[in-house]
Amino acid sequence: MSGAMERHNQKVRRRNVIDTVNLSQDHKNDSNIAERIPLVLLSDSTEAWYDGIIPRIPDIADLTPSGKQNGVLGQDSDSFMDNSRVGVEELTNQERIKISVIRGTVTKPDLSLGDFKLLGSSNEGFVTDGIRRVLWPKILRLSMDEIVPVEGLETIYTKIPNEVYQQILKDVARSGSHISPSATEEETEHFQDQLTQIICWVLHRHPELNYYQGYNDVAATILLVMGLQEGLYVLESISMEFLERFMEKTMEKVNQELFYIFALLERVHPTLLEHLENVELFPHFALAEYTTWYAHKYAENRKLLHRLYDYFLSSPPLMPLYLSSVIVAHRATEIFNTTPDMGHTHKVLCTLPDDLPFETLLIDAKNLYRQYPPESINKDVKDYDCKRRCKEQEWKAKAEASRQERERQRRLKIVKATPRIPYRIRSYKTITVVTILALGLYAFLKSTSSLN
Repeated sequence: MSGAMERHNQKVRRRNVIDTVNLSQDHKNDSNIAERIPLVLLSDSTEAWYDGIIPRIPDIADLTPSGKQNGVLGQDSDSFMDNSRVGVEELTNQERIKISVIRGTVTKPDLSLGDFKLLGSSNEGFVTDGIRRVLWPKILRLSMDEIVPVEGLETIYTKIPNEVYQQILKDVARSGSHISPSATEEETEHFQDQLTQIICWVLHRHPELNYYQGYNDVAATILLVMGLQEGLYVLESISMEFLERFMEKTMEKVNQELFYIFALLERVHPTLLEHLENVELFPHFALAEYTTWYAHKYAENRKLLHRLYDYFLSSPPLMPLYLSSVIVAHRATEIFNTTPDMGHTHKVLCTLPDDLPFETLLIDAKNLYRQYPPESINKDVKDYDCKRRCKEQEWKAKAEASRQERERQRRLKIVKATPRIPYRIRSYKTITVVTILALGLYAFLKSTSSLN
């Protein structure tokens, strides 16, 4: 297998690869260690078919458009339960043309990685899940020698901390939007079991990775396209190549990266940026989009979601932020017409419309990346993050001052006693009241006796 793997004298990421994966043994004891170059370091001129194996794309008649299946994995296999299979007539002319382009392109033995990625990032992406099952492992440069059956997945949850497992169970239970509403209870339970297994397996293989809420949405998307066994390795590769920053102990690095949105808006729509700053809104409205590749937003629109995954797998890791930037700029009028305060603006930006012209926006995002690559705006990103830190300190100081004032007022109410009337004055008042009552009673009795 070593002849099929890439080697490099730079710093590389190590992966554990074994002929048969048996979870009864700790993966740290694996003897075969393969060295792999991170995808981000590979140039577009790199050979696409690194293992010399040209993929075979299924015939159009064997393909099913994304989003047309019921979205539940088979009980006895990793394949989809295709109860509502759609015929080839459901493909649009543009999709048919793109499939023909894909079939013609991948047959080239000298295809470059850049041209391969272009298939995924250009209009329609890889079109169908059938093609994705072939090309996603290829674009991640997974060798077929690596994708071997995994045993013992039913008990893999025992290999990770229990508190993490409990959080995974809660999030998996909320992942129902990824499967069809018509799925039976048994199918839903089976999907949730496999989703839990695929997440736990990756976390067990890489203890340095920390689970985050939203990772379940990524895993669900991979599971529904790839099935369980191949999905294990695809999710592992995506986690190491694209999601590693999200899986650190804190989200501090991610919080800073979100300010690429502000740095880009400063260049493409400064008026909109000024508006967002005036309502004291940070770009954290895009956190779920960034960390789930929009799976949290578009789980029910599987065709669009899988298309976005084609795009992101074929793009640099920060591309989701460029897409968020062009989406925000595209919605400028809607944002300006919203009540100008933090709450209303944040709510609008967290709710993405279903009718966004995504193919156009994806092109705009790619052009924006070429015009302003990350290294050209890094300084501005750090400056915005510094402002964020200062603003947060200011808010904390105000909150603390307010808390202390409330505490001071509370103590004053306790200490401040009700002023007492001196005993002598109270005695005089009592005598006066009694005297008045006595005189009144005397006058009443006298008047009564005179009447008699």
